Amino acid sequence: MTTPAALLSSLRGIPRMALSYLFDNSENFKMPKDESQRIQFLKNVEFYAVLEAGALGLLSGLLIVLATAMIEPFEGRLLEDLWWDRVLILSLVIVAGTLITMLELVIMYYLSLRAARLMARINQQSTNDDDTDAQVMYALVNAGLQTPNNRGIFFGINPRNDIPRWKILVAAIFLKTKVSVSRTLIKMLWRRFALRVFGRTLSRGALELASLPVFAFWNMWVIRKTISELRFRSEIPLRENDILEFILGELFQDIEARHLALEMMAEHIYGAGDVHPNIERIFRKIIEMLPSGTWEADTVPRLRERDLNILSDEYVRVCQRALAISMAIDPRSRKNHQRLFAKLGKRLKTPKEWKISSLQKSIISGKSLP
Repeated sequence: MTTPAALLSSLRGIPRMALSYLFDNSENFKMPKDESQRIQFLKNVEFYAVLEAGALGLLSGLLIVLATAMIEPFEGRLLEDLWWDRVLILSLVIVAGTLITMLELVIMYYLSLRAARLMARINQQSTNDDDTDAQVMYALVNAGLQTPNNRGIFFGINPRNDIPRWKILVAAIFLKTKVSVSRTLIKMLWRRFALRVFGRTLSRGALELASLPVFAFWNMWVIRKTISELRFRSEIPLRENDILEFILGELFQDIEARHLALEMMAEHIYGAGDVHPNIERIFRKIIEMLPSGTWEADTVPRLRERDLNILSDEYVRVCQRALAISMAIDPRSRKNHQRLFAKLGKRLKTPKEWKISSLQKSIISGKSLP
């Protein structure tokens, strides 16, 4: 049985430090009695996390205003040279803003990780099967920390195969900066730190008062996006059988249909440039359904290069549903995904009875798929 201690021992760096204190009294939690209560509990986790993030944005903004107000009276008194005196004052304001913003971001990540833990407990995903526990909890931890998805070779699929070389080169340059620093910390600094610190501290307090609602809503938007991703990752293990039935439909026992579903999900991976944990989970479940129990992309031609007219309508529908599910559980829609989805719809010439947005709502709300 996988325990919190075993999970922690498998993590390194910032994720381990962040989680080291989150499992205290992890068993003292009131479990939901039925499905409707489970969904309500998850909504409550999301609501309060968003509310706390907004309050945190207001508080940190007020602290920066206070720090600026305390420093500005010293302007013109610290150094004889007026220009260097202003530089020193601005530097002190930036240092204060930096420290406050760093603390704010640490608390933001704590809120995300706490939400991940609560969702795992609500869905009873942290005490039973070893493999399931490790996979789900690790996926939730990564979602809470917003770490990058897997970009390595996956069953013969190279996620970066369709990415222009110049983009790979730029990514490689940034990778060099991560040699001695946790990728989570780099991501945190790169995406938020500069914007928050310089955007606030350069305003010197006056504009900060007016911008407080902006940063509060920014925090709320960021945490809501993170919590939404957490809910998807925690819900997929509970809905994987429903998802497989939706994809394969009446061809559930058909081996060729399973292969086509894998090929279409592979196309989604090529388009995304990485392997989303939700995609990986469904992908592996379909492979387990194959007689051989294995599958390699190198053994089949790319589905996008094949003539869809030689496939029956039933097989094309499997492809369409596989791509739709992939786009639903990994909502980072790309233009090539949309073009391929439109191509499949044009081939069928019949309107579908569902939308990708409706699939997302059904999955996250615990309702049956169309």
